[in-house]
Amino acid sequence: MDRFFAPQEGRIFACFPGAEDRPGQRRMAELVHNTVVEGAARFQQWRDRGAEPESKPEAVIQAVEAGTGTGKSLGYLVPALAAGRHPILVATRTKQLQRQLLEEDVPRAAGILGRPIKAVLAKGRANYLCRTAWEAVSTDAHLEFTRADQQLWLALQRWTRETQDGDREGLGRFGEGESPLWDKINARAERCTGRQCPRFEDCYLTKLRAEVAEADLIIVNHALLLADRVLRESAFGQVLPDAPVLILDEAHDLEEQLTESCAEAWSSRAMNLLFTDLRDAARDQGAALLGLLEPWERAWADLMAWVPLDGGVQPLLAPGPEMKALADAVGAWVEAGHPLWIEARRLAAADPENPIWMRLAERVGTAFSRMEQIFAQPEGWVSTLSREGASLVHFKSNPVDVRPFFHQHVRRGFESVVLTSATLRDGRGFNGLGLRLGLTRPEVEVAEHVESPFDFEDQGLLFVPPDLPERRPGAGGGVGDPAWVESSLAAMERMLRASRGRALLLFTSRKMLAAFRPRLEDALPEITFFVQGEGLSRTQLLDRFRATPSAALLGLASFWQGVDLPGEALSLVVVSALPFAPPDDPVLQARIREADAQREGLGFIGIQVPQMTLKLKQGIGRLIRTRSDRGVVAVMDPRLMLPSEDRLGKRYAAQVRAALPPFPLTRDWERVEAFLRTL
Repeated sequence: MDRFFAPQEGRIFACFPGAEDRPGQRRMAELVHNTVVEGAARFQQWRDRGAEPESKPEAVIQAVEAGTGTGKSLGYLVPALAAGRHPILVATRTKQLQRQLLEEDVPRAAGILGRPIKAVLAKGRANYLCRTAWEAVSTDAHLEFTRADQQLWLALQRWTRETQDGDREGLGRFGEGESPLWDKINARAERCTGRQCPRFEDCYLTKLRAEVAEADLIIVNHALLLADRVLRESAFGQVLPDAPVLILDEAHDLEEQLTESCAEAWSSRAMNLLFTDLRDAARDQGAALLGLLEPWERAWADLMAWVPLDGGVQPLLAPGPEMKALADAVGAWVEAGHPLWIEARRLAAADPENPIWMRLAERVGTAFSRMEQIFAQPEGWVSTLSREGASLVHFKSNPVDVRPFFHQHVRRGFESVVLTSATLRDGRGFNGLGLRLGLTRPEVEVAEHVESPFDFEDQGLLFVPPDLPERRPGAGGGVGDPAWVESSLAAMERMLRASRGRALLLFTSRKMLAAFRPRLEDALPEITFFVQGEGLSRTQLLDRFRATPSAALLGLASFWQGVDLPGEALSLVVVSALPFAPPDDPVLQARIREADAQREGLGFIGIQVPQMTLKLKQGIGRLIRTRSDRGVVAVMDPRLMLPSEDRLGKRYAAQVRAALPPFPLTRDWERVEAFLRTL
């Protein structure tokens, strides 16, 4: 990789005069290139021996933790593309990184390589407009939609004439969030008729597939990647083309993504979409079919009436009369829908040229099978229900152990796989990653951390205020012990005055944010507070924060990662508490039980602490984004101290701190305030 990254002689320095030498980036490029070359050689040997399916090799896997500022995007794009294997599949968690790759990093990589790169950003089908559905909806004299959809309806009139790709993102703010109108016109798979559709040739998805088939590089999110791997084993077939190389960026979330993507799931939203599609299709079949649909709708309403009103995630098979009544209601719902299912299958057989009823019959059968499997809760799975707001309910069965799915969908699906993120290691190195995903001992041993070019010891401080009381999370209505709340508020106010705002405050729960926000606003009228989840999109919120002097941004879970605020806009990151996952999460509880069965206490030190450490690293990583950034990370939790340093300290603090950027740790108020005032 010297021809691209060697100091002063590599192509990167010729293309970008003034570029800095980044040894970590150079080392990462070597690792990625070697992985791709080794995987290609392993599979070529297999093909030379006759390519017998039972002897097909597994992917070469390389994990690389690339510290903030390494330049990891170019550190994997350039070597992967230079190795000559295509297409390269890059999967990320966030839209921001997908856009950055397509619009910034791919053009830079093309310049370094000295040749054009055809890159395509592919999204899930529901992000694209279905021309046939739009034609039907736009001419429907009986169309009704919500007040929220009125603005979308007006925006669609012009956008549908001008869009080149049919991507919902082109609608801007009108295309964000849940929308019954968009549900009617998007290209979701369950109602797509494929080549039988009259608009197949000029379908946006047909165009996307053609672009993907010719691409050197395909950018997707984790959910689409894993959905595609699961679909390959179903009747729907694959969505993405076969690719020899997979690069999983933001791979710290891979266990969670596998847990969700491999789940059996059904929801009130999916049910309502099916009811709507059945009702639309039944218009031409007369009152008899509607007479079969209405009892099924009533049975679903009866089922939903037994769903507890409490929010959050609840175990589905918990003891008690409500859950038994809910299970009985599922049986009644299946029975009520069975005549409709039979009739849909009869209509499909009577008109095989029209795939609409065949698809609808399949969807009814899928609804039955998924709900039955969820309520059966097979061994090794955890079934839950959760409510979002008044009307949205999710039923789900998640795997406790995702290692078989990683093996099946990732290890067995590619020649070479690179796992990368700024936060893959916990305090015990890559062992946690290996245990969660089922990496082999050799794969864990070759995993490597490449250093950030930042001088953390000079650029920042890690501050744990002295004399913080114990939080006791269950106290104060779930916010924390009143003494801890008062002490933390006083500390936040003092730091925000010294930093003159320019702060990101990360909270571990909505209750905590709601409790702290009015107190901070009353105490600090000179600071403008922005709060996540109050009408502005993430991009709008960050833009306003950057443009506002003396501002503070209060964020929840999604703001612990993917927020990039380089420069003087951000000088202080406050972490309200160590971000342990909620202990009442049923899937987490099952994993802890399995670990504790191996060794008492392993669930906490082997699962909960490493998970918390990775999230804490993500939050702390918001502060230093360039070599010129400086600031303070403050953690309002004495558990980050050792027992010898604080009476409330914990022994696991050494494990946690070993994984964090090497900021100097201080408890000295004068040092912190003086440092902030110089920024």
